Amino acid sequence: MAKKNPLSDNEKRLNNLAREYESLRAQGESVYMEPDDLADLSLWYDNNHYPEKSDEVMDYALSMYPDSTMLQIEQAYRYLDKGDIDSAIILSNQIEDDDTGDLQLLKARLLIENEEYEKADALLNSFPPEDLDPIMVANMYMETHFPEKAIDWLKQHGQGLEEEEDYLSILMNAYCYTGKYEESIEICEKLIDKDPFSAHYWLSLCRCRLALKDYNKAMDACDFSITNDEDLGEAYLTRCNLYALLGNEKKAKENLQQAIKLRAVEPGEMNEMDLALLLDKEYVEDAIKLMNFYLKHIDFTEEQRINTYFRLGVCYAHMRWDKNAFDYFDKALALRPNDADVLTQKAVVYMSQNDFDAALGQLQLAVDHEPERNYLYRTMGILSLLKKRYDDFRRYSALSDEPLTEYEINEAIYMVESGDKVSINYLMDSMRNNLRY
Repeated sequence: MAKKNPLSDNEKRLNNLAREYESLRAQGESVYMEPDDLADLSLWYDNNHYPEKSDEVMDYALSMYPDSTMLQIEQAYRYLDKGDIDSAIILSNQIEDDDTGDLQLLKARLLIENEEYEKADALLNSFPPEDLDPIMVANMYMETHFPEKAIDWLKQHGQGLEEEEDYLSILMNAYCYTGKYEESIEICEKLIDKDPFSAHYWLSLCRCRLALKDYNKAMDACDFSITNDEDLGEAYLTRCNLYALLGNEKKAKENLQQAIKLRAVEPGEMNEMDLALLLDKEYVEDAIKLMNFYLKHIDFTEEQRINTYFRLGVCYAHMRWDKNAFDYFDKALALRPNDADVLTQKAVVYMSQNDFDAALGQLQLAVDHEPERNYLYRTMGILSLLKKRYDDFRRYSALSDEPLTEYEINEAIYMVESGDKVSINYLMDSMRNNLRY
């Protein structure tokens, strides 16, 4: 058995900084640390699930060094992490040092947050590559959910860094998020060769194996992760999922409780990451098994219960188990009547049964409840067209976000009247796929 991973030199340093900071603050004394140390300490508290202490350290750091560009940039990112984009923009505009690549990277991130993607790319490409850390740029693209851009940037600008752990770690995650699990595993194994005692690398390998439905090998990797760090709550949570998928409910419950104890998941919540991996690969039956385990063993909030019922309904619909799908959609609607997403997916199931009247009824309820979903009128118009209710077809088309021209309406009516089955089937498939969750 591998030995428990000893604390790294950096972890020891951060532990010592935390002890020093808390001791001095408890005595009411000032804390004299360098800005870098205070920034690292704030991040350390955040990573260890002490957000209030993390905020306290950052506020103290800025009171000590109000003109520190580095600390101001760190604070802007903290605003972003909390979803306060406006405060991040205001602060970034107040920073006077416009020559640092770090500041430009922050500004590019803010442009992406405002969906100004071309401006962000233009800003980054306007700087000489040597002025921007390729690892930082790639990481920024990962944080803004553009893993393909992270891969491209590393390959274009990361020459000479290919064997660095940071480079490999981001590339591994980017491949995983783009569904290239085999490539991710290959890189993960390189990282484990470099640091066999890294619990996080073993957990990454575990999740890639899980995504490939290789549950036994995933379990082995998860066990190594926990052996190397007995306090890594995420690993217990993933091991809970693996035991649930393998049918060992007792072990799954034990690991779930340990994950909650280590604050990897709050009571009333479940592990979304592993479930997302299953749904991404359309392992629908396994996703159902996992969600049913959580329904049985977690006291969900009402919001979480509604979402789980909804996703179970979608999974059963995918399998064409229509009765089960309707049962779960109705459970969701019992808690939140007229939920437009649920009503729309019920309509999709009715459409697959060619019960167009029932589908129209569900879509009408959805659009009555949320009028901004006027795109649903397009589908309602097509359903009316196929029922040869041409007046309703015209009415719904006029109400939709993309009204048809008179010529297009007449062409559609002619298609139905002439019995053009190829076009009709294509139209039906396109309509269902556009509405599916």
